[in-house]
Amino acid sequence: MTLQGKGFFISELAQCEGGSPEAILLAAQAAGLSHVLVKIGEGTQASSLDTDGNDLIKPLVQTLHTANITVWGWHVISGDHPEDEAAFAVQRLQELGLDGYVPCAGAEYETPGKEGAARAFMAAARSGLGNFPIALSAYRFPNFHPAFPWAAFLESCDASMPQIYWEAAHDAGVQLEESLRQYSALPHPCPCIPTGAAYTTPDGWAPTPEDIARFLASATRLGVSAVNFFSWEVCRSRLPDVWDAIAGFDWPVSEPTPQPGIAHAPQVGDYPPAGGGQPRTPDIQADAIKARLSSITAGPDAFVSAYLDALKSKQAGRLASLYAEEAIHVRGDKVLKGATVIRTGYSVFFFGLPAGATFELVGVDVRGDVSYLAWKAGTLTAYESITLRDGMIVLEYTYIE
Repeated sequence: MTLQGKGFFISELAQCEGGSPEAILLAAQAAGLSHVLVKIGEGTQASSLDTDGNDLIKPLVQTLHTANITVWGWHVISGDHPEDEAAFAVQRLQELGLDGYVPCAGAEYETPGKEGAARAFMAAARSGLGNFPIALSAYRFPNFHPAFPWAAFLESCDASMPQIYWEAAHDAGVQLEESLRQYSALPHPCPCIPTGAAYTTPDGWAPTPEDIARFLASATRLGVSAVNFFSWEVCRSRLPDVWDAIAGFDWPVSEPTPQPGIAHAPQVGDYPPAGGGQPRTPDIQADAIKARLSSITAGPDAFVSAYLDALKSKQAGRLASLYAEEAIHVRGDKVLKGATVIRTGYSVFFFGLPAGATFELVGVDVRGDVSYLAWKAGTLTAYESITLRDGMIVLEYTYIE
């Protein structure tokens, strides 16, 4: 892998510096970028064309290459016609003179039968591209996407580009570390080049310069060789302070040494790119959890029993004692960080329960350090995924109907 430093995803090339290759080069140099990633297509349809159908990518590649800035192409794939999508990618990458390839796969690949499509796509892409570098762009937390064919993709990839989009929160460094921990535990682990948030959402959320500082500081501390941000055009036009924070960070020339005891991905270097390139709602993935928990698939283990007993007690302190000090609990649109805040959240939750409501476990599936649960309390039904580390909850998603 050759990526080292800071880069940006470009979704709408015509909206970046007016589509001028020279202006993009100047902005990239001023921001200290080492690479950009340009959208080459969706499925078998080419992207980054002007209104007359002329390709805007090739002149950009030629211009950036004069300044030794690397240009990769990213491509939204669905798996409906995997060989055709791979053939399209091979042709685009070769004719444009790009330096690397990023297939972006999302929810379409979580439907039944898509593991074969993933393998067919990667086999065709590898056959056409040879040793050309390929990096998968997909979800930030693999544990919450068990139906995604991770192994089928990663066994033929050179790197992963997890999408660390901390929407509705401002804990970029914490989410980055947890993402790298989960990616390092996947089959066929690859070096990680994480992608951070540099866009706004319809409800007004946006990353802050402080978020960016935490993300970049954590990335260098954890030993990754490069990072990306999504997306250039939104960041430049709507978030100038975020752009300035990224530009103002001097990426270390030599590899940092990860702090002892910190989980990190091998060295190297829910979403805009995955499934279409636009921001979507947080990836709680309630449907995937429901599919696992249509019935009780296994008896509760010791942790699940302790967790359920704590729920039944309706004692916020007892529940909070199961969480690590820096745990994160995502419940609906709320992100609770830290055992103290989580305890307060449970106090409010228990206070609002219907009188006489009791907790009943209706589904459980334990997979290593991740437990998928479904429980009822009165008229409420909850679906949860809980990640443990050293026996303590470090990350939990709860979807309540």
